[in-house]
Amino acid sequence: MTKCKSPRTYRNPLFLALEWKKMIESGDYASQTDLARDLGVSRVRVTQILRLLRLAPEVLENVTGLGDPLTSPTVTERKIRPIVNLQAEKQELRLKEIL
Repeated sequence: MTKCKSPRTYRNPLFLALEWKKMIESGDYASQTDLARDLGVSRVRVTQILRLLRLAPEVLENVTGLGDPLTSPTVTERKIRPIVNLQAEKQELRLKEIL
């Protein structure tokens, strides 16, 4: 008898960023450092994820519109991190290339 594997899922990095932001803002964690320590990740990693929330509103909407979890690693933090510092129009163009 073979076991039926459930399909792998991937977290949408913007949903993760929103969750982490809410955890800090709610007072559950005093700082990004406290959150990182509890999650078992580096403070730098927490900063990288939270910086994604600086994306243009249209890009945020498009990426969150993909839902969470994702069925494939279409949108990852590593793929969208480089577009954070671009102008809004360029962010949208780069997102279309990624998707």
